[in-house]
Amino acid sequence: MYEEKHMWATVYIRGKFFAGFRTTSRCEGLHSIVARYVGSRHDLTSFVEHFQRCVAHMRFKEFNADYESTRGVPVMKTCIELLERYAAELYTHEIFRFFRPFLSRAGSMRVLNIENNDDGIKYIMCKHGRPDFMWTIDFRQEEMIFMCTCLRMESFGIPCEHIVKVLVDIDICEIPRSLVLDRWTKKVKSALIDPSGFTRDAVVISRQSALMEFSKQLAAVAAKVPERYEETRDLIMGLYSSYKAVDEGTNQPHSDVAKSSDY
Repeated sequence: MYEEKHMWATVYIRGKFFAGFRTTSRCEGLHSIVARYVGSRHDLTSFVEHFQRCVAHMRFKEFNADYESTRGVPVMKTCIELLERYAAELYTHEIFRFFRPFLSRAGSMRVLNIENNDDGIKYIMCKHGRPDFMWTIDFRQEEMIFMCTCLRMESFGIPCEHIVKVLVDIDICEIPRSLVLDRWTKKVKSALIDPSGFTRDAVVISRQSALMEFSKQLAAVAAKVPERYEETRDLIMGLYSSYKAVDEGTNQPHSDVAKSSDY
């Protein structure tokens, strides 16, 4: 039994959605990040101040990852280019890198039998050269629902190579909506609109923290050279005046923005 210890957790979480969590390592990783900012010797005031710095740092990393996900499209590496390109445009970069191996492994899947019944179509497949390992995929065409016996979709929220093989077999070039979790997509945060305004306020605060962190990095570089400093100052003041004029409903021209004095 000890030799099979690597399977203990999988037995209990298989088919249950835990977003890829298998151990407590991510919680421990979060604890280690917080420990860099706060300690047992801090009083309550210092704890709040340092904890806010920790939260600001984590928000900055999150927004930086969001920004990276919106830049360009990864190079296509599989023979299922249309599905791969759609996934690259749909998923965040991190999730896409996790999903792409499934596209590659789909090419090694072999369909053994296809059964048509009243409930839908049943695919039975195995891995090339390994007929002893078989999976069954139930496909309901009307609802575009896919269910695989590997339960990877239910466990991770990402289509497995067996479902991808079925998509290729029926010539589908886009990942069906039933196989997409909003939490893994690039546009998930744009849908976080709470009628009460609470969610929106939280998003605005997060954006402010991220912009402040970006501004610190920009200031550290720009302040070293007088020309950079003046250019950065003028750009920031110009943007501020322009945005403020729009918010106030005026049409103040950008060229009339007065430059701030250099102290």
